[in-house]
Amino acid sequence: MAGKPTLGEIAQADHGIRMAKAYTAMLLENPDSVLQQRGRDMKLYDEILRDDQVKSCFQQRRLAVTQSEWEVEPASESAEDKAAAEFIKEQLKHNIRFDDITDKMLFGIFYGYAVAECMWNSDGNQVGLEALKVRERSRFKFDLNTNLRLINIDHPNGLLLPERKFWVFDAGADHSDNPYGVGLAHSLYWPTFFKRNGIKFWLIFLEKFGMPTAAAKLPPGQSVDPIERGKALEALDAIQSDSGVVVPDNIVIELIEAARSGTADYDALCLRMDKAISKVILSQTMTTDDGSSRSQAEVHQGVAESVIKSDADLICESLNQQVVKWLTEWNFPNATPPRVWRNTEPEEDLMARAERDNKISTLGYEPTEDYITEVYGVGWKKKESSPLPPVGADTAELPPEFSEISSLTQKRAAHRADMQAIVDAADYLGTKYQEMYGKRIEQLMQYMEETGDVETFKGKIVEMMKEPPSEKAVETVRNASFFGRLMGMLK
Repeated sequence: MAGKPTLGEIAQADHGIRMAKAYTAMLLENPDSVLQQRGRDMKLYDEILRDDQVKSCFQQRRLAVTQSEWEVEPASESAEDKAAAEFIKEQLKHNIRFDDITDKMLFGIFYGYAVAECMWNSDGNQVGLEALKVRERSRFKFDLNTNLRLINIDHPNGLLLPERKFWVFDAGADHSDNPYGVGLAHSLYWPTFFKRNGIKFWLIFLEKFGMPTAAAKLPPGQSVDPIERGKALEALDAIQSDSGVVVPDNIVIELIEAARSGTADYDALCLRMDKAISKVILSQTMTTDDGSSRSQAEVHQGVAESVIKSDADLICESLNQQVVKWLTEWNFPNATPPRVWRNTEPEEDLMARAERDNKISTLGYEPTEDYITEVYGVGWKKKESSPLPPVGADTAELPPEFSEISSLTQKRAAHRADMQAIVDAADYLGTKYQEMYGKRIEQLMQYMEETGDVETFKGKIVEMMKEPPSEKAVETVRNASFFGRLMGMLK
């Protein structure tokens, strides 16, 4: 007999040295190693967002989430669950700017965590969401029990905040004992640091080697004279800004050209750091850089779509477990909380779908009206089969001004009209393909799926060839033959 499960928590969070320090301050420090080595100030990561590559890539990642449509899905088909879902939908749609809130909370992926204050209102019957205000994360810390605390002048150890008041979103941590999460900024610090300093040295290089250096030569004995040296330096300064200078005839001014002019090393460093930044944020580089093949770009695009879907799932799951759950339990205690989610799937390529449908139709199958409406939208109806065109119906009559035309030309025009009539008749008979051969092809396809033996399948074909055709097929072929002979007799 299986034993009963062990209840309670055994492997509680053990923060070691951080726990010992926290006993004096009652706060749990952020374990981010970069912040600990660089002064523990979250503003350090604000500087990273000033980098153009970081700004662009992270904006691309956030906008891909906020541009996707969101939906509220009830937990079941019960009236209570549907009412709860409709209530949550109204709160997110009309009471708050949900896309804007989502965009701000997604910065928790960059910093590690984000905090939003829920502004509740009540009309006496229901509790509603008046606003969601995303707060500055550096104002909040966690205590030993991972409870959120607000740091201010009156409460240096943090003011314990009430439950169900703040929505906390964290991401990136590899275990549950770190409420601060691990943001992208932790991995972006060194690439942006190297890039920023590389550009600084690059600018120094350009200033030093981009233009020749002016040098003044003084006669022996005057180089130690401060007055003469001052005159020479004034002349050199004037060269940098003035279009012309006047110098004594005993001072010789020369321009020293730079011995090195290459800048490839600095450029390569910046490009390498940009690629590292793209990999950290988007897990690939080809949606931000040039020089890739189509197949490689498609693979990398798929990776980017996976990252975007993950972001949408994480932020929606956090919202569902906190804000949505609280509102449902307050207003619909007997209902199961609904699910808010975003559809990040890319739109289907209808051209590829249409080509596939066209290939399937050549096998004798045709789509249903429900399928057409579901895939291609409303506004389509099945095309009716056109009646058999009359003989010579497309023969164009010549206008009076061409009455002098030769009889040979008239015969050629009539012949072309006859040929077109035959083509039209063949097209019309082609629409009867399903009626004549469709059933036989369906039988062959079904038998092909049932048996894997080629010889048995060949025998089945011979057997079907001996069977008499359907009366409808015989009638169609008979009419076509009669029509062809009739056209030959009349023409």
